[in-house]
Amino acid sequence: MLWILSLSAVADTLSVRDTEVLPADKERLREAAFHYLYHGNTALARKYGQRLLELGELQNDRACGQLYGHLILGLVNTESRLSTEGYTHLETARALATQYHNHEALMLILNGFGNYAMFAYDDIYTAISYYFQALDEAKYTGNRRQYAMILSNISGAYFMRNDFSGLVYAEEAVDIAHKIKEPIPLFYGTMNTALYYLASDSLRPARMAIEAVCQMHTTQGFGTKSDICLLQAMLYAKYGETDKAYGFYSQAMENFPTASASTITIVYLEYARLLRADNRVKNAIKVLEYALGHVDDSGMPIHKRRLLKELALCYREAGQTGKALECTLEYMGYQDRLFDEVRERATQEARIKHDIYSREQQISEQQLVILNNRYRTVVLTCILAAVFVALGLICFFYRKKIQLYNAIVSQNRECLHREKMLLAQMDKMRQDGQASVALTNKLNDLMSRFTTLMIEEQLFTDPSLTVGSMADRLGTNRTYLSKAINETTGKSFTQLVNEYRIRQAIVEISDLAANKPLKQIAAEVGFSSLSTFYTCFQSGTGMTPACYRSQLKGM
Repeated sequence: MLWILSLSAVADTLSVRDTEVLPADKERLREAAFHYLYHGNTALARKYGQRLLELGELQNDRACGQLYGHLILGLVNTESRLSTEGYTHLETARALATQYHNHEALMLILNGFGNYAMFAYDDIYTAISYYFQALDEAKYTGNRRQYAMILSNISGAYFMRNDFSGLVYAEEAVDIAHKIKEPIPLFYGTMNTALYYLASDSLRPARMAIEAVCQMHTTQGFGTKSDICLLQAMLYAKYGETDKAYGFYSQAMENFPTASASTITIVYLEYARLLRADNRVKNAIKVLEYALGHVDDSGMPIHKRRLLKELALCYREAGQTGKALECTLEYMGYQDRLFDEVRERATQEARIKHDIYSREQQISEQQLVILNNRYRTVVLTCILAAVFVALGLICFFYRKKIQLYNAIVSQNRECLHREKMLLAQMDKMRQDGQASVALTNKLNDLMSRFTTLMIEEQLFTDPSLTVGSMADRLGTNRTYLSKAINETTGKSFTQLVNEYRIRQAIVEISDLAANKPLKQIAAEVGFSSLSTFYTCFQSGTGMTPACYRSQLKGM
């Protein structure tokens, strides 16, 4: 639902034989590559994109052949995190598009960066940022069709973060598509509105939107059978007609060979939710465990957080509190790893960008030397100065980022240390006999319920939360709760609660679009005073909240 491509009427009639007859026609190669890319045939799209790039390099055609060759090869790889190949091609295409002021290409490139962040790295906030930049380029070029498509992408990204304000973008995309009579943005925009209506239990408009999607799929062939069956299954599940819902989920799975990896994952997730709601928790656990294996195999982690959260709930309902706790810890660890990977990837992408732009500078240098040898010394001096300035800036920002990385690494080490302590203690209790096993089970259950209340109900946001009130909530006494927390984590109740508050504060600060005042964030996460918030935040991350926000903006 998030893949945007630009097609022409010629592409719809192009055949493989046409491109074999005209192997040196760059325009037809470009249209063929986009055609196959849109229809999901990445093998042929890659073939034509590679041929286009070769011709561009052979003929020194940087404005068309090399630009669109890199663009197509980048878009082909946007849903894979196996290498940096996709990003490198897109960054090269962006350098060329910027150089030749090609805003149409730049629009597709920025949208590709958004897909790359969304699918390959599960980085929704970065994806939204790129989509809005692409939207500005579509507005600049006056391309209403692509404008509607990118609006649909933005609505899909907002849906991934459970932000229902994204419905406005989906409805706007549908409205524009109706006015300009473009079926592709109309289809994907309608799909997204159906998802929002289902999530908000607006069943009548959801049913109408799904019927429209089914009609477009039947008459025009848009989407896959799995996508359509997924929407119908979710609708019947909302109506309480579980037998029909199971039937559509079965049809969706039968059509997995033609579905995308992200669609397969979301089918497993929604199917497991229906099983859990139908009191078939053990079956739901099997589905979710298999889905997590599929995510690892496909290399597309876009729905992994939601899978882990749902699996933890299933384990808890099945009475497997130990596994529920492990899954919750894995979920928290995954969140931390994603946060760390964004920073590491920023450094890696800066390096790639620097390498590409350095290469572009060298090419420009050679062209200038050929045109006018008299200015060779001046040109070389300017290029070297630019390289040294760029290196100096990278080193300057890198040193600042190191402080953030050290803090994150320290937190990860603490988490690992806590886990080791907990495992060691469980092993020791297990060796002490049956009584110790019972005690361990009691301790695991208490800490599992404690963690659940913290994560799902966010009790830490209450400034008046005390160990006594928490103990009453958990049905125990404050002495035993304090002892359990200390033995399990090595921290006091207050220290552990403040860790949850700081983690939530980091999430709020990272939302640069919201740009909430730090005083408001401190109050919302449960700190009674701003000074305590600053002290705990700096102790946990190694920097003040203001400095942390500044680092994020710099990245």
